[in-house]
Amino acid sequence: MEYSRDEIKEILKKKVIIERLELEEVTPSDIADDENLFDENGLALDSVEALDIVTGISEVFEIDTSKISQEDLNKGFHTINQITDYIVEEENN
Repeated sequence: MEYSRDEIKEILKKKVIIERLELEEVTPSDIADDENLFDENGLALDSVEALDIVTGISEVFEIDTSKISQEDLNKGFHTINQITDYIVEEENN
């Protein structure tokens, strides 16, 4: 199923980040699209949570994430916008 960029962002925030990581006090509006999710000024997520996000992307968007390396995570999975770019690219392949 193909989603618009805005739909992807909303699903990422609600289902993949808030629900999967059980961030009960966080709302989608608390997460800026260009905010570094791993920075102290952001959600301050850790590497275990990063892997949980990757698993969530795989399950929710039905994308094969097995080829995502630790280096990819370190470079390109810091913001909602970066993760959305990845999902859009994978959906178009």
